[in-house]
Amino acid sequence: MNVRRILGTIGAIGSVFLAALAGATPVTAAAPASVLLAKYEPVTRFDPQESFRPTTVDSFIAGSNLEQLGTTGSWTVTGPSPTPEDLPTTGAGSVRLNQRTCSPSMSLGGLSCYAPAWKEAGAPLAVYGRVARERNRIVLQYWYFYYDDVYSYTYPPLDFIWQAHEGDWEVVNVVLSSSGQPLQSAYSEHCLGTRRSWTATPRLAGTHPIVHVAIGSHANYYSSGIHQINAKCIPAAAVAILKKYALPLPFDFSFNGGAVGGPAVARGLVIPVVQVTAQSPSWIQFPGYWGESQYFHAPPPIGSVPFGNSPVGPAFQSTWKDPLRAIASWPSG
Repeated sequence: MNVRRILGTIGAIGSVFLAALAGATPVTAAAPASVLLAKYEPVTRFDPQESFRPTTVDSFIAGSNLEQLGTTGSWTVTGPSPTPEDLPTTGAGSVRLNQRTCSPSMSLGGLSCYAPAWKEAGAPLAVYGRVARERNRIVLQYWYFYYDDVYSYTYPPLDFIWQAHEGDWEVVNVVLSSSGQPLQSAYSEHCLGTRRSWTATPRLAGTHPIVHVAIGSHANYYSSGIHQINAKCIPAAAVAILKKYALPLPFDFSFNGGAVGGPAVARGLVIPVVQVTAQSPSWIQFPGYWGESQYFHAPPPIGSVPFGNSPVGPAFQSTWKDPLRAIASWPSG
């Protein structure tokens, strides 16, 4: 008996029921968090060549080693095959998860390793939903987890110039007034994001923001096509390399024709909303990195080189800690 698949099916049925309930009745600010989250769950449109879908974290955790940073700068395994309950709640900057069989240092960021690992794990689709009530506003946050982030400079992806890391976290925000009226949306894109008024946000069935997910990077956009990446999110070393080869700054690619996911009304992959808070489930309090070092790759003599860490979890990102301030710092577009 595959308990994970059964739970995923139950979650999908619950998502369909809540979506139908939210769509059929008026929803006020006093509505339960589950109803609010179902009412505004985004519709995600994936590029035809995207290898991943947003999933639960359990199988990723189980397929990783829990590691501790030592005084010599090396990482030591402290917990093979951890469970979500095994993850520590202290040690920011000195603990991490590390997938045992794959590495972003591999050819094309390990895409040919991580994609099969995700599929074989059979992780249920999910988006983690959070309701934050701050400063006379209600912020609905939809956190998406992907096994791997492999950004390729070329489309389709090639082992030419790329950046990769394990454990990708992205977020879509919907801001409501204190009375429950939608005011604004804000989509994560690399180190920043983009925000729009609710009236300028593309939507399905009136309340579900449409999100175009860029291939590999999983940056979120308001439209399909080719998107210039914000220069603030491009490392200076990468800019120098592109200039050396007389290449333009990188773009994201999010073309139509791929899978569609989200609420049942999208008529695609039903992605259940799993509610999270600052305390629950237990893994939300894990302060470490969701993967080993990031890698950047360029033609010889550069090759694949580490440059920084994989991302931390939602509760340790600025968009969670102070969502209104974080969103206000993102450019409108």
